[in-house]
Amino acid sequence: MIRTRFAPSPTGKLHIGGARTALFNYLFAKSNGGKFFLRIEDTDIKRSSKENIDVILNGLNWLKLIPSEKEKYQSNETNKHIDIAYKLLKNGFAYRCYLSSEELIEMRNESRKKGEVIKSPYRDNLANIKNKDFVIRLKMPLEGQITIYDKVQGKVNINNSILDDMILLRKDNSPTYMLASVVDDYNMEITNIIRGDDHFNNAFRQIQIIKYMNWPIPTYAHIPLIHGEDGTKLSKRHGAENVMDYKQDGYEVEVLKNYLLRLGYSINDDKIYDLESDIFNFKLDKINKSPSRFDLKKLSNMNALYLRTQPLNNLLNRIKTKFNLNEEILHRLDFLLPDLIQRYTYLNEIEDDILWLSNDFTNNWSELDQEDLNLVLDVINILKSIKWNLIELKENIEKFLVGNNLKMKDLGPLLRSILTGKTNTPDIFKVIFIIGRNECIKRLTKVL
Repeated sequence: MIRTRFAPSPTGKLHIGGARTALFNYLFAKSNGGKFFLRIEDTDIKRSSKENIDVILNGLNWLKLIPSEKEKYQSNETNKHIDIAYKLLKNGFAYRCYLSSEELIEMRNESRKKGEVIKSPYRDNLANIKNKDFVIRLKMPLEGQITIYDKVQGKVNINNSILDDMILLRKDNSPTYMLASVVDDYNMEITNIIRGDDHFNNAFRQIQIIKYMNWPIPTYAHIPLIHGEDGTKLSKRHGAENVMDYKQDGYEVEVLKNYLLRLGYSINDDKIYDLESDIFNFKLDKINKSPSRFDLKKLSNMNALYLRTQPLNNLLNRIKTKFNLNEEILHRLDFLLPDLIQRYTYLNEIEDDILWLSNDFTNNWSELDQEDLNLVLDVINILKSIKWNLIELKENIEKFLVGNNLKMKDLGPLLRSILTGKTNTPDIFKVIFIIGRNECIKRLTKVL
């Protein structure tokens, strides 16, 4: 059975790149009848926070990327990590390194001059020096190559001679990420590791632990990072850092997921998939090898187009639930929503229009000049005298304009501003009609 995992570190929020990685893992497991797991890699105690864990969990819940089981925490597995480090030590695949910080800095400077990796003098020294702190390092092979058959990057070889002996356990006996991640993947029986290609170099070191322990080697797929529109690595300056910010801004969850899917994955249509219900066969060989660019304008355009394809009843129910609207506003909104939705990029833009759809709407107006006051009085008289239907309303106001040698641009903006407080609304006749005779007259009278 396919088993994938998303393993974020709660040293930060759930960002766009992490969300895409989670999505790819989720979809690959789902497409293959497998399981998708969430592991919180919280071993960096100083930088991890409960707040970030909550943000990650909330973000995945909003994205509907629900793991097959309750999330696991790496910090709960520390004893297992330590146990593997000492097994590697016992079997001659690791060693105690007693180098001090000062000695390590000196060796590092020297190795840079020579263009060589650091090899500890304690690598082949089996002595157990008492009363001196040590780290446990993995004993990497000195010769030969390591080959990884990556589903995205292809077959890649690296000479063992360029790989240093990475630390497995620190001096305080705490495991490093490089060890803990491998041990957890084995214990969770992860079959496929799908992650950013910034981890690709790690794989060549971590795979040696797997080989030494004689564990099954997972299938790797290291996906290219997401870049900003300027071609540089995506960062805070390119937009929201936290996925939940996109929810706050009003992006539809299915739109964001579909946009993330298309960042680095080959799809030949513009369909917005319901990734929960639709059958979507996610294949690793369709992941692109080159970085993709995050384009906020494109995401916004997708969001606007998606809203216009949604059943109006569904949108109306969502609006009703979110804003707890009364029947009067709902009636007006039901009439105008087909026009309003054409103007929105995000559904939460409706909040500004709900204000003027309510009979509690107030508009702080400065004094009008006499010409505008006369126009308002004339419109009030028209509204009082006509039968209340859209056709009659439009005919009488247009007749008034013709009779006074005026055009709609001379009256429409004035009425729109007084009745709604806005400069951009649906057709002004529809606005007047649905607000109603009495409410319109009340609002117009207030400016006199």
